[in-house]
Amino acid sequence: MNNENPGRACHLEVTLFGPAAASVLRTLDERYRVVTRTSPPSADTVVTIADIDQAGERAVLTLLWDTGHDVRSVLRREP
Repeated sequence: MNNENPGRACHLEVTLFGPAAASVLRTLDERYRVVTRTSPPSADTVVTIADIDQAGERAVLTLLWDTGHDVRSVLRREP
């Protein structure tokens, strides 16, 4: 993570092992501009969020972990 400017918004891509719960995706859609790409049911899920700050990123990861999702990777890109 970029600690130089923690409040700055970025593009976040989170890859999960397996499918994401529909309720979690709905929650993310309500809070952020989310684009979700999924593969066949047994494949990974990629959740992409544009324009999210570090606090939002932490909230997303906490939501995913608290709802039992296993995170494969997190990619954060500056705008």
